[in-house]
Amino acid sequence: SAATPSTASKPLKLTSTSQTLPHGHLDYVLDMAFDYYGRRFATASGDRTVRVWDLNSDGMWAGSSLGSNGGNNNTNEWQAHRGPVHKISWAHPEFGQLLATAGADHAVVIWEEREGGFKSLATPERSADGFLDTNAGATNTGSSGGAGEGASRWVNKATLSDARRAVTAVEFAPRHLGLRIASGSADGVVRIYEALDTMNLSHWKLEAEIEDNPDSNEAGQRMSTVEHNISASNENMGVSSLSWCTGRFEPATLVVGCSSGRVSIYRYDDGQRSWLEAIRLPGHATSNGVPRGVLDVAWAPNVGRSYHLIATCGKDNQLKVHRVKRGRGGKSDNTEGGGSQSALVYEGTEILDQSQTWRCQWNVTGTVLSSSGDGGMVKLWKSDFQGRWKCVSEIVGDSAELAAAAAIQNQ
Repeated sequence: SAATPSTASKPLKLTSTSQTLPHGHLDYVLDMAFDYYGRRFATASGDRTVRVWDLNSDGMWAGSSLGSNGGNNNTNEWQAHRGPVHKISWAHPEFGQLLATAGADHAVVIWEEREGGFKSLATPERSADGFLDTNAGATNTGSSGGAGEGASRWVNKATLSDARRAVTAVEFAPRHLGLRIASGSADGVVRIYEALDTMNLSHWKLEAEIEDNPDSNEAGQRMSTVEHNISASNENMGVSSLSWCTGRFEPATLVVGCSSGRVSIYRYDDGQRSWLEAIRLPGHATSNGVPRGVLDVAWAPNVGRSYHLIATCGKDNQLKVHRVKRGRGGKSDNTEGGGSQSALVYEGTEILDQSQTWRCQWNVTGTVLSSSGDGGMVKLWKSDFQGRWKCVSEIVGDSAELAAAAAIQNQ
């Protein structure tokens, strides 16, 4: 059932504690991600570069425009791929300062920040075409703007190039699963990698490949010929997004969204030692049932709940929250500990919004969902005591500030 956004919620204007940042990229920012503590964030762009920002002691995000007027202040920038950088993800700080980037050049690259003992080459000057001049320095490192000893740099530790098409999604696994990473690509395959030695990040093992099967449907439902043909054509776009389940008492579990509109939950089965599709969630399609692409998926952190929440948004202009209950038993009842492996049971789906939504994300406790689209607005959603979802806040930027920032970017 569709939930109507609360009319009582009032848009929140940018306050004095907000900061508008000229991102410095020469193309669209395709993704951004905060680190574990929320004191750093990284941006990935279509101009092939990645930038890392730091929160200083004054509570402001440190950074300055590119150029000869002092360089970058505590801002790292480097060319990460040979094409647009689609996604970016931070590892848990227990494993160090690690970033994973997914690019249109069919690769996932693992980056590690190194501190001190390095004479910075500074950020290379931009060439005539506007891109970073990689001939001015090492192509596999990015450094902060301060040109001196002790500056940090980002080093390419590994390049994972098993994908046959552009890599469109990447995310490090939760800490309790070790140093693993999942990537999804336009060839329709999700690949799971594991670091063989956390002290030597140059060696990663391709642990599993999960290939979506558009014809499998556990509910026994069959698509019409027209829907199947449209789904098959969209299948060429492959995986569009993925998200790990962070529950410590769950086996390794992923939710995967595809450009064909399908949303599937995959779980590692200890008995068969393979990844299996556990649940096919309601996908994204038009009112006539024509599949539309999934734009983003987000698995909510679980803090003491007996069920899981998964948010999805798609090209059908719908934001959904799916509820999945934790049960016992299932297809495989064998675990290494001898007990029964928990199963997942689909309980229901609620449509929160029917406006254009591009991204969705949960807070750290999994109680508040944020969504954003092309309207320059971030909506915050929360469930009441009866389990009904309502829009509790709408955060919009000041149009004058946004226009000024856009003007600076276009200079």
